[in-house]
Amino acid sequence: MKPLALALFLSCTAPGATPVATQELLRLTGHALREFWERLSNVDCVENVQQIKLGPNGKAAYKQDSSFDYLVVLQLTGNDILLEESRVPIVRHEERGTVPLLLTSGFSTLAFIFHPAFQSSFEYSSPVPVEFEGNSLVEVQFRHLPGGRSPSVLKLTNRDYPVDWQGTAWIDPVTGAIVRISASLMPGLEDLGLKTLTADVRYSGVKFKEQPGPYWLPETATIEVETARQHWRNIHTFDKYRVFAVDVNTKTEVPK
Repeated sequence: MKPLALALFLSCTAPGATPVATQELLRLTGHALREFWERLSNVDCVENVQQIKLGPNGKAAYKQDSSFDYLVVLQLTGNDILLEESRVPIVRHEERGTVPLLLTSGFSTLAFIFHPAFQSSFEYSSPVPVEFEGNSLVEVQFRHLPGGRSPSVLKLTNRDYPVDWQGTAWIDPVTGAIVRISASLMPGLEDLGLKTLTADVRYSGVKFKEQPGPYWLPETATIEVETARQHWRNIHTFDKYRVFAVDVNTKTEVPK
Protein backbone atom coordinates (compact mmCIF):
# COMPACT_ATOMS: atom_id res chain seq x y z
CA MET A 1 0.00 0.00 0.00
CA LYS A 2 1.37 3.40 -0.98
CA PRO A 3 1.77 5.96 1.81
CA LEU A 4 -0.62 8.88 2.03
CA ALA A 5 1.15 12.16 1.38
CA LEU A 6 0.01 15.54 2.62
CA ALA A 7 1.91 18.65 1.64
CA LEU A 8 1.53 22.38 2.00
CA PHE A 9 2.21 24.40 -1.15
CA LEU A 10 1.92 28.17 -1.12
CA SER A 11 -0.02 29.70 -3.98
CA CYS A 12 -1.18 33.30 -4.04
CA THR A 13 -4.53 34.55 -5.18
CA ALA A 14 -5.36 37.98 -6.46
CA PRO A 15 -6.67 40.48 -3.89
CA GLY A 16 -10.44 40.48 -3.54
CA ALA A 17 -13.14 42.47 -1.81
CA THR A 18 -13.68 39.91 0.95
CA PRO A 19 -14.82 41.68 4.12
CA VAL A 20 -12.64 40.79 7.12
CA ALA A 21 -12.86 41.80 10.74
CA THR A 22 -10.28 44.09 12.28
CA GLN A 23 -8.21 45.19 9.32
CA GLU A 24 -5.54 46.59 11.63
CA LEU A 25 -4.85 43.16 13.18
CA LEU A 26 -4.60 41.55 9.75
CA ARG A 27 -2.26 44.33 8.61
CA LEU A 28 -0.09 43.78 11.68
CA THR A 29 -0.13 40.00 11.21
CA GLY A 30 0.71 40.40 7.54
CA HIS A 31 3.75 42.51 8.44
CA ALA A 32 4.86 39.89 11.00
CA LEU A 33 4.55 37.14 8.39
CA ARG A 34 6.71 39.07 5.94
CA GLU A 35 9.38 39.12 8.65
CA PHE A 36 8.72 35.42 9.31
CA TRP A 37 9.33 34.75 5.60
CA GLU A 38 12.70 36.50 5.65
CA ARG A 39 13.83 34.96 8.91
CA LEU A 40 12.74 31.42 8.10
CA SER A 41 14.73 31.64 4.86
CA ASN A 42 17.84 32.74 6.80
CA VAL A 43 18.04 29.86 9.27
CA ASP A 44 18.35 26.12 9.34
CA CYS A 45 17.55 23.71 12.14
CA VAL A 46 17.16 20.10 13.14
CA GLU A 47 13.76 18.64 12.33
CA ASN A 48 12.71 15.53 14.21
CA VAL A 49 9.80 13.64 12.65
CA GLN A 50 7.84 10.96 14.46
CA GLN A 51 5.47 8.98 12.23
CA ILE A 52 2.88 7.10 14.25
CA LYS A 53 0.48 4.45 13.02
CA LEU A 54 -2.42 4.29 15.49
CA GLY A 55 -4.43 1.17 16.22
CA PRO A 56 -8.22 0.85 16.59
CA ASN A 57 -7.90 1.76 20.28
CA GLY A 58 -6.18 5.06 19.45
CA LYS A 59 -2.85 3.87 20.84
CA ALA A 60 0.38 3.72 18.89
CA ALA A 61 0.77 0.45 17.01
CA TYR A 62 4.02 1.48 15.31
CA LYS A 63 6.40 4.46 15.50
CA GLN A 64 9.21 5.57 13.28
CA ASP A 65 11.57 8.42 14.25
CA SER A 66 13.78 10.36 11.85
CA SER A 67 15.97 13.45 12.12
CA PHE A 68 16.96 15.86 9.37
CA ASP A 69 19.04 18.94 8.80
CA TYR A 70 16.19 21.17 7.66
CA LEU A 71 15.87 24.45 5.82
CA VAL A 72 13.19 26.25 3.82
CA VAL A 73 13.59 28.36 0.71
CA LEU A 74 10.73 30.77 -0.06
CA GLN A 75 10.48 32.64 -3.35
CA LEU A 76 7.91 34.98 -4.85
CA THR A 77 7.40 34.29 -8.55
CA GLY A 78 4.58 36.16 -10.24
CA ASN A 79 1.44 35.36 -8.26
CA ASP A 80 2.94 32.31 -6.58
CA ILE A 81 4.83 31.90 -3.34
CA LEU A 82 7.07 28.93 -3.95
CA LEU A 83 8.13 26.82 -0.99
CA GLU A 84 11.00 24.36 -1.19
CA GLU A 85 12.08 22.27 1.78
CA SER A 86 15.49 20.64 2.07
CA ARG A 87 15.85 17.61 4.35
CA VAL A 88 19.24 15.99 4.74
CA PRO A 89 18.93 12.82 6.87
CA ILE A 90 20.79 12.81 10.17
CA VAL A 91 19.16 9.78 11.79
CA ARG A 92 16.74 7.57 9.94
CA HIS A 93 15.63 4.17 11.19
CA GLU A 94 15.01 1.30 8.85
CA GLU A 95 11.48 1.48 7.51
CA ARG A 96 9.05 -1.35 7.99
CA GLY A 97 7.77 -1.95 4.47
CA THR A 98 4.48 -3.55 5.50
CA VAL A 99 3.37 -0.55 7.60
CA PRO A 100 1.82 2.29 5.57
CA LEU A 101 2.90 5.62 7.04
CA LEU A 102 1.74 9.18 6.50
CA LEU A 103 4.09 11.55 4.68
CA THR A 104 3.70 15.22 5.64
CA SER A 105 5.63 18.31 4.61
CA GLY A 106 5.34 22.07 4.48
CA PHE A 107 3.39 22.55 7.69
CA SER A 108 5.99 24.83 9.27
CA THR A 109 4.41 27.58 7.12
CA LEU A 110 0.74 26.95 7.96
CA ALA A 111 0.63 30.46 9.48
CA PHE A 112 0.71 31.81 5.92
CA ILE A 113 -3.07 31.43 5.99
CA PHE A 114 -2.81 34.97 7.43
CA HIS A 115 -0.26 36.27 4.88
CA PRO A 116 -1.57 39.21 2.78
CA ALA A 117 -1.26 37.04 -0.34
CA PHE A 118 -3.84 34.63 1.12
CA GLN A 119 -6.16 36.90 3.05
CA SER A 120 -8.60 37.21 0.14
CA SER A 121 -9.02 33.40 0.16
CA PHE A 122 -10.22 33.30 3.76
CA GLU A 123 -12.77 34.95 5.99
CA TYR A 124 -11.80 35.84 9.56
CA SER A 125 -13.77 36.43 12.72
CA SER A 126 -13.42 39.42 14.99
CA PRO A 127 -10.49 38.90 17.38
CA VAL A 128 -11.36 37.91 20.95
CA PRO A 129 -8.91 38.59 23.83
CA VAL A 130 -7.79 35.36 25.54
CA GLU A 131 -5.18 34.16 27.99
CA PHE A 132 -3.04 31.49 26.38
CA GLU A 133 -0.31 29.76 28.38
CA GLY A 134 0.17 32.86 30.51
CA ASN A 135 0.19 35.30 27.59
CA SER A 136 -2.44 37.87 26.59
CA LEU A 137 -3.33 37.03 22.99
CA VAL A 138 -6.29 37.35 20.66
CA GLU A 139 -8.14 34.41 19.16
CA VAL A 140 -9.30 34.56 15.53
CA GLN A 141 -11.41 32.02 13.67
CA PHE A 142 -10.77 31.51 9.95
CA ARG A 143 -12.51 29.68 7.15
CA HIS A 144 -11.50 29.06 3.54
CA LEU A 145 -13.80 30.69 1.00
CA PRO A 146 -15.38 28.60 -1.80
CA GLY A 147 -13.44 29.04 -5.00
CA GLY A 148 -10.37 30.45 -3.30
CA ARG A 149 -7.07 28.77 -4.09
CA SER A 150 -6.01 26.40 -1.34
CA PRO A 151 -2.55 26.56 0.26
CA SER A 152 -2.54 22.78 0.78
CA VAL A 153 -2.93 19.65 -1.30
CA LEU A 154 -3.52 16.03 -0.41
CA LYS A 155 -1.53 13.67 -2.64
CA LEU A 156 -3.37 10.40 -3.15
CA THR A 157 -3.03 7.83 -5.95
CA ASN A 158 -0.95 10.22 -8.05
CA ARG A 159 -3.50 13.02 -7.84
CA ASP A 160 -3.57 16.32 -5.94
CA TYR A 161 -6.70 17.30 -4.02
CA PRO A 162 -6.95 20.87 -2.68
CA VAL A 163 -7.56 21.12 1.07
CA ASP A 164 -10.02 23.66 2.48
CA TRP A 165 -9.00 24.69 5.99
CA GLN A 166 -11.01 26.10 8.85
CA GLY A 167 -9.78 26.70 12.35
CA THR A 168 -8.37 29.03 14.98
CA ALA A 169 -5.25 31.14 15.39
CA TRP A 170 -3.82 32.68 18.56
CA ILE A 171 -2.05 35.95 17.79
CA ASP A 172 0.04 38.42 19.76
CA PRO A 173 -1.94 41.67 19.38
CA VAL A 174 1.18 43.81 19.86
CA THR A 175 3.55 42.21 17.35
CA GLY A 176 1.13 40.33 15.11
CA ALA A 177 3.12 37.11 15.63
CA ILE A 178 1.09 33.91 15.33
CA VAL A 179 1.77 31.81 18.40
CA ARG A 180 -0.39 28.85 17.44
CA ILE A 181 -2.65 27.88 14.55
CA SER A 182 -4.99 24.90 14.59
CA ALA A 183 -6.85 23.84 11.44
CA SER A 184 -9.18 21.07 10.33
CA LEU A 185 -10.64 19.90 7.06
CA MET A 186 -13.85 21.49 5.85
CA PRO A 187 -16.45 19.21 4.22
CA GLY A 188 -15.62 18.21 0.68
CA LEU A 189 -13.18 15.28 0.64
CA GLU A 190 -15.46 12.63 2.12
CA ASP A 191 -15.46 10.74 -1.19
CA LEU A 192 -11.77 10.02 -0.64
CA GLY A 193 -12.60 8.24 2.61
CA LEU A 194 -11.19 10.91 4.93
CA LYS A 195 -12.88 11.00 8.33
CA THR A 196 -10.63 13.62 9.89
CA LEU A 197 -7.68 15.78 8.92
CA THR A 198 -6.21 18.19 11.47
CA ALA A 199 -3.04 20.25 11.78
CA ASP A 200 -1.77 22.07 14.86
CA VAL A 201 1.36 24.24 14.55
CA ARG A 202 3.08 26.18 17.34
CA TYR A 203 5.65 28.93 17.00
CA SER A 204 8.04 30.37 19.58
CA GLY A 205 10.55 33.18 19.89
CA VAL A 206 14.13 32.06 19.24
CA LYS A 207 16.94 34.37 20.33
CA PHE A 208 20.26 34.60 18.50
CA LYS A 209 23.44 36.38 19.44
CA GLU A 210 23.88 39.79 17.83
CA GLN A 211 20.29 39.75 16.55
CA PRO A 212 17.80 42.39 17.79
CA GLY A 213 14.85 40.63 19.34
CA PRO A 214 13.66 37.05 18.91
CA TYR A 215 12.85 35.32 15.63
CA TRP A 216 9.38 33.75 15.65
CA LEU A 217 9.95 30.31 14.17
CA PRO A 218 8.19 26.92 14.02
CA GLU A 219 8.43 24.83 17.17
CA THR A 220 6.10 21.86 16.56
CA ALA A 221 3.63 20.69 13.93
CA THR A 222 1.21 17.85 14.62
CA ILE A 223 -0.80 16.41 11.75
CA GLU A 224 -3.44 13.73 12.18
CA VAL A 225 -5.35 11.86 9.48
CA GLU A 226 -8.02 9.21 9.90
CA THR A 227 -9.75 7.12 7.26
CA ALA A 228 -12.21 4.27 7.63
CA ARG A 229 -9.34 1.80 8.06
CA GLN A 230 -6.24 3.80 8.91
CA HIS A 231 -5.24 6.34 11.55
CA TRP A 232 -1.97 8.27 11.56
CA ARG A 233 -0.33 11.02 13.57
CA ASN A 234 2.89 12.78 12.54
CA ILE A 235 4.76 15.06 14.93
CA HIS A 236 7.41 17.44 13.57
CA THR A 237 9.71 19.15 16.10
CA PHE A 238 12.05 21.97 15.08
CA ASP A 239 15.01 22.97 17.25
CA LYS A 240 18.73 23.83 17.25
CA TYR A 241 18.18 26.81 14.98
CA ARG A 242 21.21 28.46 13.39
CA VAL A 243 21.46 31.70 11.44
CA PHE A 244 23.32 31.45 8.17
CA ALA A 245 26.67 33.22 8.28
CA VAL A 246 28.09 34.07 4.88
CA ASP A 247 31.77 34.90 4.76
CA VAL A 248 33.10 35.83 1.34
CA ASN A 249 36.84 36.27 0.92
CA THR A 250 38.40 37.51 -2.31
CA LYS A 251 42.07 36.89 -2.96
CA THR A 252 43.87 38.60 -5.80
CA GLU A 253 47.01 36.96 -7.15
CA VAL A 254 49.67 39.45 -8.21
CA PRO A 255 51.52 38.29 -11.32
CA LYS A 256 55.21 37.78 -10.72
